[in-house]
Amino acid sequence: MSAGTLASIAPLGTTRAMWAKVDAGFWVAHRGGEYYGCVDRVDGGFVARDAHGVPIGRYDTLETAKASLRSTTDPVNDARRRRAERTSVVLATAAGSAALAFALTAGALAPYL
Repeated sequence: MSAGTLASIAPLGTTRAMWAKVDAGFWVAHRGGEYYGCVDRVDGGFVARDAHGVPIGRYDTLETAKASLRSTTDPVNDARRRRAERTSVVLATAAGSAALAFALTAGALAPYL
């Protein structure tokens, strides 16, 4: 096997991310020939996003934003996504419960109106 073949089958985790500035305040990363994520300049810092556009965090410097970039399979990102999904379910359940309570109250009071 040649050295070029070995490099092409190297695990994605060992491949270095390559950064390119594609616009003013916007950098894109590729790793192993695949889109890896991006960093966008915002007021007061930089926001890093993974390969699926999920925000990883907001950072003070470009270097820390780039360093924070992880794949969506990273346990930190999985935990963050699960928390966000749980929060959405809790809020939806609370809103549905409130709507049901109002409907039942309106139904119970309707004969007296």
